[in-house]
Parts: sequence; C-alpha cells; structure tokens
Amino acid sequence: MSKYWVQVWLYTRYFFKVAWDNLGLLLYTVALPLVFMVLNMHALFFKPLTLSGFMSNVMAFIAWIIFSNLLMVMADIAMLREQGYLKQYASLVVNPTVFIVSKLLVCLGQLVVILGLVGIACGIVFQLSIVGLVLRLWGVLALTTLPILGYCLPLLSLPVRYKTLNAVVNSILIIVMVGFSAVANLFNFSVANLALNVLNPVYLVLNCFNLLINGNWGHFLPAYLAAFIALGLVGVISYRHLKLLPTEGL
Repeated sequence: MSKYWVQVWLYTRYFFKVAWDNLGLLLYTVALPLVFMVLNMHALFFKPLTLSGFMSNVMAFIAWIIFSNLLMVMADIAMLREQGYLKQYASLVVNPTVFIVSKLLVCLGQLVVILGLVGIACGIVFQLSIVGLVLRLWGVLALTTLPILGYCLPLLSLPVRYKTLNAVVNSILIIVMVGFSAVANLFNFSVANLALNVLNPVYLVLNCFNLLINGNWGHFLPAYLAAFIALGLVGVISYRHLKLLPTEGL
C-alpha cells in the first residue's frame, strides 16, 4: 500500500472519531430536511406510494440530505483553514487531497448509513419495497457524489472569512433549495436539461433517481456525463486554487 493511501486510512479513522464526538452537526443536517418532510408529507403516511410518486414528493428532501452533508465537508475544511489548521495538516501529508479524501470517505460512510435508515423508514411509511428503495438511494449517492463534490469545492478556493463562512454555507443551501422549488413549481424542464443538472445538485439527484426507476439511460446519460465533466472541471480548477492559509491573515 502506497504512503498516500496509508495516510488516507489513518486520517479517515481519525476523522471518524472526530465525527462521532460531534454528532450534533450531523443530526442537524439530517433532522432538518426530515422534519420538513414529515410536516409536508404526513398526509401520505402509511398509504401506498409508487416510486414515481416517491420521487415527486419525497426525493427532494433526501437530495437536501445528500447535498448538505457533502457541502458541510467542504465547509468544515474551510473552517479549519480559517482557524489555521489546514496548513498544519497539509504539511504532514504527501498531498492535500489526503485531507479532502479522508473527510469525504467519512461523510460517505455516514451517508450510506443515513440513506439506509431513511430508505427503511420510507419503505415502511410509504409501503414500498425496502430493499429496492435502499439500493436505489445508494445508487443515487454513487452517481452524484463526485459531481456534487465538484460543485462544493469552490468553497475551498474562495477567500471566505471565518465570521462569514456559516452565512455563506446557509445562503448556498437556501439558494439551491429555493431555486429548485421555484423551477419545479414554475417550469417543466426535461431531465436532459444540462444547465439545471449543473447549476442545481438537487435537480441532478432527482434525475439520477428517476434514471434508476425508469432506466431511461439513452435520454439522460448524455446530460449526466456532460454535467459530470463540467462539475469535474469546476472541482479541478477549484482545487488548483486551493487556499491553505486563513483569509484573515491575508
């Protein structure tokens, strides 16, 4: 095993312990969308719901969970940068990506568990196949993690100060969710709409779930690959401009 992956393993174990000691933030990013889901969907509880109905009524809240948790990974790294720790961590590893990959693996481990539990609960509440639903949710996570990561990486290249970081992150979450709601209510765009798949990760998550229930690869695959490449380029460019020093000290 190369030194790089040894360091990834060591830091992943360390950040798992840190995450376990800070469950409050994790519970917040999961509980908030679930509370909104319960408030909006309680009338449908314990009534049969098709997968298409689940996508239309419930998946937006699950997309919020996926996006907010991945965004918080980048926000946490940016917070450590502003506290002066990122430069110290970077000096201890062969490449700064060790730090990012380790944090991402911890987040993915948490999301696999969260989506599994949410899938079981939704399968019971909406009378859907639990195994089929959980596998599709995990499939969505696999399809969208890297594009959403590319969407969130600019947070590490921008000179966001410690005092304004939380406001910036909350603003991004609000803009994404309100933007999705506005588009969903006012327009009926095709799943192949490249701009929306790139600009709004919630839209991308829903379209990937739609792909996994309908299997319409020919219609959506070109838009998915284009969004994957576009957001991948955003992520690569952002990483090339990664800021290791706190903005306050500039």
